[in-house]
Amino acid sequence: MAELRLCHYGEEKAWDEYVYHCLEASHCHLSGWRRVVERGYGHRSFYLWARENGETKGVLPLISMGGLFFSRSLVSMPFLDDGGICTEDDHVRTALYQQAVQMCEEYKVDILDLRHRQSNSLSLPPLGSKATLTLQLDSNPDQMWKRFDAKLRNQVRKAQKSGLTASWSGIDGLPDFYEVFAINMRDLGSPVHSLRFFTAIFEEFSHSVKLMLVHKNNTVIGGAVCFFFRETMLVPWASSRREYFSLCPNNLLYWEMIRWGSENGYQRFDFGRSSPGSGTYNFKKQWGAKEEPLHWQVLNRKNGRSPLVHANDSKYQWMIRTWRHLPIAMTKLIGPFVRGQVSS
Repeated sequence: MAELRLCHYGEEKAWDEYVYHCLEASHCHLSGWRRVVERGYGHRSFYLWARENGETKGVLPLISMGGLFFSRSLVSMPFLDDGGICTEDDHVRTALYQQAVQMCEEYKVDILDLRHRQSNSLSLPPLGSKATLTLQLDSNPDQMWKRFDAKLRNQVRKAQKSGLTASWSGIDGLPDFYEVFAINMRDLGSPVHSLRFFTAIFEEFSHSVKLMLVHKNNTVIGGAVCFFFRETMLVPWASSRREYFSLCPNNLLYWEMIRWGSENGYQRFDFGRSSPGSGTYNFKKQWGAKEEPLHWQVLNRKNGRSPLVHANDSKYQWMIRTWRHLPIAMTKLIGPFVRGQVSS
């Protein structure tokens, strides 16, 4: 019988060794995310693991959130596409879930929010209808290029002929990316993550995260954060300046990442989550990406509000319209305070 306990600081090596080898695991399960979320937003973490005879049998990272604007939640993992219970043993899965429920009772938490990529045996209702879109990479980028339709190829060529270039960067390119990202989030009417949050990501995962930046002359007009985990590239955050949309910067941005991944032996390109039918969903779909439903599940102990904030909810429309008219400097100041409370 596996022993369930918290993973303490200093024990992360054994945790991460399991994550790198478990088929259900992703970058979101790595222990470094607890430090990123704590440094970025000050949230407390509870990293549950199951151990038997010194061997890890399963893990469940949990972050404590809410209590100000939203219901108190234990989330695995906030701000990310997945990170829920990770194990290849259904008995361990059930044990980790039951332990998480006990923690909700102990800490008087209303909502347990578990984000899985695969379906499982837990009898929990689904949360939302998000999906991720993934593209299988060919070892020959020229073959991939030929499979794209003519319209998509022409958009990439237009970006190139317009003098746009794309290249990799590390943490040194973060201020330029953040400026583009903050403007785009303001225009969408959505609070922006803090620069401190992104800085913590690049400092924590210096060997598994990069920035792809798009330039027009010496100006950064687009960019994407790209994670690398085993054979997969994952892009959770990307933005471009709207005034340059006619030059197709997003098309060049994604093509250069896909081309590089193909040339460097990666097998899978994950565009990140989108709402089916949305503009971002359709943009990702045109690359030949396949939809994979995300199996997010929730236990709501008070049957109250959903932990997800839906942008198309009528009660939030006035906030979105107001946010779009705020100065960028103000959204950078107050946006992270709000964003840190929203798990999605």
